[in-house]
Amino acid sequence: MKVFILSLLTILLGVLIYINISLNQAKTVSNQVDKEYITHSYTITKIDRTGYYGKADDGQSIYIKKENVNIEEPIEENDRILVYFEKELRKDGLVKVEVDK
Repeated sequence: MKVFILSLLTILLGVLIYINISLNQAKTVSNQVDKEYITHSYTITKIDRTGYYGKADDGQSIYIKKENVNIEEPIEENDRILVYFEKELRKDGLVKVEVDK
């Protein structure tokens, strides 16, 4: 009988640990949604085999590696793109790229 109760308590402990881990992951995802982003608009000026070169209306330039762009539609020269950056990590905080239509 003691072995049976010990087994049930062990299973209950395992379930509680699993629920705790699941809730912590859910909190992490919800915190990421609440982040603030900075957006900048660029016109693609050149495309090479590794990435895209863009220029903003104010003259600021950008280079984005192709591996950092996860969109369905192809980007071509003279397309306008909207680039999202994390507010705290402006330099390396590229979050998302959208084609601005």
